[in-house]
Amino acid sequence: MSESRHYFIGIQIPEQLAYQMKTDLDTRRELSFQKWTAPVDYHVTLVFLGGIAKERLDVIIDLLEMCSKEISSFSLELNHLGQFGIKERPRVFFASPNESQSLMHMREKVKEAVLSAGHPVEKRPFHPHMTIARKWNGDQPYVEQAPLREEPYVIEVSRITLFEIRPKETPRYHAIRQFTLHK
Repeated sequence: MSESRHYFIGIQIPEQLAYQMKTDLDTRRELSFQKWTAPVDYHVTLVFLGGIAKERLDVIIDLLEMCSKEISSFSLELNHLGQFGIKERPRVFFASPNESQSLMHMREKVKEAVLSAGHPVEKRPFHPHMTIARKWNGDQPYVEQAPLREEPYVIEVSRITLFEIRPKETPRYHAIRQFTLHK
């Protein structure tokens, strides 16, 4: 691993569920974005690391191994749709999970592990989301979307994943290490 590679820690969306979500999104003809996230890349970011030296990444891996034993697995519901940027021309279109105490606890533990390794963590408030698409390019302004479906998608979160970003590949996000949560 070289310092030029970028990493993040997140929750991987199971592939079968990701493809079901994509199929459900494909029925919405009114959505017009320049870049769509491949279903194999669906995830919820907990902490973005960016470029990082191998030695520090190794410390973070050790700390994540320890902290994963302090986090219980849990269910996460994903259904709400939202956007970042100008309401009529969003730059990011996403699905967001119901914010649960378990999700926020996991995020806090991961954040503490990264900070204790001496690596900075973004200071903006944490807004858990799964990016679906980027850069609105429709002729008409974006219209707020109803939930993905009547019943939310349910994900059993049983591990934390360390991803390496490979921008020129599909999938772009490669799981390089997984940390099993306490049952």
